[in-house]
Amino acid sequence: MPLSPVESRIHAALCDYLDAVNQGKAGSPDPAWTERLKSSGQTLDSLSAELSPQLNPQLSHFLESKSYRKAHDYLSALASSGLANFPAPRQACSR
Repeated sequence: MPLSPVESRIHAALCDYLDAVNQGKAGSPDPAWTERLKSSGQTLDSLSAELSPQLNPQLSHFLESKSYRKAHDYLSALASSGLANFPAPRQACSR
């Protein structure tokens, strides 16, 4: 199943941010790269603030902690596992 529209927006922003990080050059950063990285980070911050109530608590935690690689990997795994948009609420194991 595909990601929800909310999850898709965040996943796209995460992809853009991580792509910007990967484009960076150590030592003497290009001003355009710096601006792209800053803009991507601001987009993630606003999406996180706006959409936090609608997110899975684990994903929300990753975004609040700025663990963007973990958030990206979480959404990628969710999309590929077929569990995205799972209709029933997820519950913790009682063990």
